[in-house]
Amino acid sequence: MIRWWLFPILFMLFGGCPSPERPQVRQISRASLLPLAGQRTTPDDLRPSPFPYGVASGDPLPDAVILWSMLDTAAARQDSLVKWQISEEADFAHIHSSGTVTTKADRRYSIKVDVRGLQENTSYYYRFKHHLGWSSTGRTRTAPAPDQQLEAITLAVVSCNALEWGYMNAFGKIAERKDLTAVVHLGDYIYEYASGVYGDTSLGRFHEPRHEVVTAEDYHIRYAQYRREPQLRAAHEAHPFICVWDDHEVANDSHLYGAENHNSAEEGDYLTRMTAAKRVYYNWMPIREQASGAIYRRFRFGELVDLHMLDERLAGRKPPADSFAPHELADSSRRMLGEDQLQWLCRGLRESQTRWQLIGNQVLFARLDLKDILPEYAVNLDAWDGYAYEQGRLKDSLRAYGDFNTIFLTGDTHCSWYFDIEDTDGQRIAHELATPSVSSANYDELIGGWDTLAIARYRLYRDNEHLHYTNIKDHGYLSLELGANEAIARFHYSESIRYATRREKSLKTYQIPYVPVNHLQ
Repeated sequence: MIRWWLFPILFMLFGGCPSPERPQVRQISRASLLPLAGQRTTPDDLRPSPFPYGVASGDPLPDAVILWSMLDTAAARQDSLVKWQISEEADFAHIHSSGTVTTKADRRYSIKVDVRGLQENTSYYYRFKHHLGWSSTGRTRTAPAPDQQLEAITLAVVSCNALEWGYMNAFGKIAERKDLTAVVHLGDYIYEYASGVYGDTSLGRFHEPRHEVVTAEDYHIRYAQYRREPQLRAAHEAHPFICVWDDHEVANDSHLYGAENHNSAEEGDYLTRMTAAKRVYYNWMPIREQASGAIYRRFRFGELVDLHMLDERLAGRKPPADSFAPHELADSSRRMLGEDQLQWLCRGLRESQTRWQLIGNQVLFARLDLKDILPEYAVNLDAWDGYAYEQGRLKDSLRAYGDFNTIFLTGDTHCSWYFDIEDTDGQRIAHELATPSVSSANYDELIGGWDTLAIARYRLYRDNEHLHYTNIKDHGYLSLELGANEAIARFHYSESIRYATRREKSLKTYQIPYVPVNHLQ
């Protein structure tokens, strides 16, 4: 991502830009105010729950889903036996399946169950029991069968929830929705910074621990704090998540060999830090862990959608270029995905028989031209523009496959974007939709009071003709409804992140028509 110390310069030049078009205003009732946490399974039990971080589910397949929770270390203290139940009924009148699992101290008493034998495209309720009490009840949903014909599926897409910058109100709205197939989290689930380094401490929200997180214990404490956030907890309890990390799960602008925010002289060996961060991430996320250790993976939703989740940080990324020189950017040894992952993605795109291809993408793929606005920083070297060799190879593959129903789903920038992805001839070969941040700072926080809509209109849109829409001011999430004939993208904007609310102040909608392709005719 763009270095944070450059943001004030960038923001003064083209900050605070919703869109030249006026977004549609939605009326939200006062009754929708926060917070709603999961309901206790046994309300008459007044003892503190041994599951203080709630429950979560993830990585839905047609016949399986991951169920997650974590015991309070004060309740566990040693390896502990936990019972789980899953049912199609909220009152658990009939149990579909159940079992027991032993939580281990070496996994921080994380509980992760890969429940099999479920019905496709079906909602389930689940819970856990320790001898000290029940967990809250979660709701999850399996994926449709690969050959199932569907009218539509709807995904919520999120990224960048920085606790010190404000309240995670987008998750509160997501928790209320009943129409979601899954929530796709594109990374920056936590932030590693010391308290006060990156945030608005006037809100009274301070990171735990106060220092920058470096060790496994540090990361564990930081995740525990984030998972106590009521909005985030409620969203996990309401929907299955499909997650991947970006950089701040380790350190800012991380790659295989280091990070912008890692100083070996003061913080020790980077590989040790990265390994600890990955291990703790897996302890806290409802992810189906692969024997290979890779996090990139693929999900199918009936005949409509293939979702290809990428790892653009810790699978094959090399250090960024030192300059904007064309030969530096085009260096074939500078990789974003690495050869194995790139081949896996291209093969999956080529062989897919679904109507829509979604690419879970951490950093902007589309070209973003800033040379007339800020010539010294015209290229974001941390995004795909800084890895032009692989960017070009992937564009070549997209053009060769000729499936124009490919959509990159992107996080990282904290802003909303809708781009056409173009080939070297300027022809559209794919789309890119970038979700706003849930709460991480954008132009509005760092340059308060600036209104430079004209600069955005006459510079950003002028210099980037493939850009349909940007909002670099508001926070929220993206929802994407995918049907047989069109995809409907909706940018949802929270009323504020300075206080807890489930009100939304605006909604921006785009319709993307489906383009028939030969292999599906």
